Amino acid sequence: MILLRTVATGLLAGGACVLIVEPRGEGVDHLRLALLTGLMIGQFLALPVALVAGGVVGWLAKGRARPRQRLDSPLGGLLLACGVLLFTQAWMVLEWLDVDLPPDGIGDPDGEVGIGLMSGASGTLMALLGLALLRKGLTASRSAAARPAPAGSPPR
Repeated sequence: MILLRTVATGLLAGGACVLIVEPRGEGVDHLRLALLTGLMIGQFLALPVALVAGGVVGWLAKGRARPRQRLDSPLGGLLLACGVLLFTQAWMVLEWLDVDLPPDGIGDPDGEVGIGLMSGASGTLMALLGLALLRKGLTASRSAAARPAPAGSPPR
């Protein structure tokens, strides 16, 4: 579960680099392409760092009893929403680039299509990971609600 959470954190942390790439042209489509390019750069930087940090935390926490964390549902919902948004934006960029002549301000259309495809794959991965975390969080909360309370504890 630590691996899923660190991948989710790394994918979401890539959003910090969204504003580092300047649009090359005018209009919403150029801005959308620049935001997706910045997100891809951020994810390529943040995901390995998050995986290493999660591995270190998991290795250090091995054998110690940890309190049960209930962050799976909110993290899963956020990841699902961001994944669907990212996928739809990547799809719009690919539709925009699917013309005979490249739009003004686009130097290498194949590279921009690659950014759109990688963004779409990243959005799909984010949505699937969000669904997995939501399922885990919901089944954990359902099983916790079904467990009987210990004697002498206050009612829920």
